[in-house]
Amino acid sequence: MKIIVNLGIIILLFSATGYSQKLPCSQPVYRQFDFWIGEWEAFGIKGNKAGDSKISLIIDSCVILEEWTSAALQQGLRYAGKSFNTYNSAVKQWQQTWTDNTGNTIFYTEGIFEDNKIIYKTAPFKISKDTLAVRKLTFFNIDKNNVRQLGEISKDNGVTWVMEYDLEYRRKADPTTTVIIPLLNKMQQVYNSGQYAKIADFYTSNGKIIGKSEQINGKQAIVEYWKGFASLGGTWKLTNLEAEQSGNLLWQKGNSVITDKNNIQHKVNFTLILVQENNEWKILQDAYW
Repeated sequence: MKIIVNLGIIILLFSATGYSQKLPCSQPVYRQFDFWIGEWEAFGIKGNKAGDSKISLIIDSCVILEEWTSAALQQGLRYAGKSFNTYNSAVKQWQQTWTDNTGNTIFYTEGIFEDNKIIYKTAPFKISKDTLAVRKLTFFNIDKNNVRQLGEISKDNGVTWVMEYDLEYRRKADPTTTVIIPLLNKMQQVYNSGQYAKIADFYTSNGKIIGKSEQINGKQAIVEYWKGFASLGGTWKLTNLEAEQSGNLLWQKGNSVITDKNNIQHKVNFTLILVQENNEWKILQDAYW
């Protein structure tokens, strides 16, 4: 009981004072590596795609998490790994721990931020019977859409370095601005010009519409569905609320308002699932309620 009471006192003190102060990782030094946050495609020096990487800020902004997946299979295995990047205030160093699906782990014990880049180094490790090596990993903040990651190794205590890999990270385009908003604008334009049947062109050949009490399957059925809006007329306004890309799919949530020719508003919420068909993003499923 005494332990419980003491724990309760600690929680109350933290509630009363802890949240009135800044979080521990809110100082500017913790934000030095934020330029890496985002979703990226990584390319090798010959221009070939090496993989995809998602970089997230987690644990009250104290940890920068990398989630890497290689583009190609290697001996039947798709190489993947994660790294945890933290500023260790006790030693005033950035540190990274990398671990992957081959059972390999690399710990970069030293890390500094200088000249708009993060430079990591490992402690010396035995690479052969008589040789110690050191690895260096440098992240160059080129601009907001490009980061260079250079991996090097030295076998002479840092006198000379040999490149192990050199990757260019290119920030993935935001699907909201590149796909969703243009798509919704085009659909509005088609409706507002009275070409109702042409709205079906925004759906895949096996597209589906799911409503409160109906389900429309296939392109021709969708054509007939949108033809039915000719009697309603008026204007259509589509608003995007959120969108997210996962692999080859786009998921989008929004709301729809048709102000008909009698000035009556018809409002619904909807979600779209989009896929690429003939190199165009099209609606696979349109659900509204």
